[in-house]
Amino acid sequence: MLIIGALLLPFFIYALVTNLKFSRNERSKNKKEKTIANSSKYALGVFPIGWLILELYHRFIANVPYDTYRDTMWVLVLLVFTVQGFAINYYKKT
Repeated sequence: MLIIGALLLPFFIYALVTNLKFSRNERSKNKKEKTIANSSKYALGVFPIGWLILELYHRFIANVPYDTYRDTMWVLVLLVFTVQGFAINYYKKT
């Protein structure tokens, strides 16, 4: 799980920079930019869905050690910001 987190880190940094540029932009007041901001919030669904899958796996298939659980939560947090940043980038281009 740690390897997956390490592989996600460059994408996370890129997405975080994209997200910060977008949120600090002075142009983010017009209608298109507000639509982009609202659309990118759908990425927040990644975390609860991932958490649900992990919990179901833990309860019904096999026990998950605490270290794996903790690492999976960090990967889910990285994924949320990465998906949100890429969503902003995608909607800005369309």
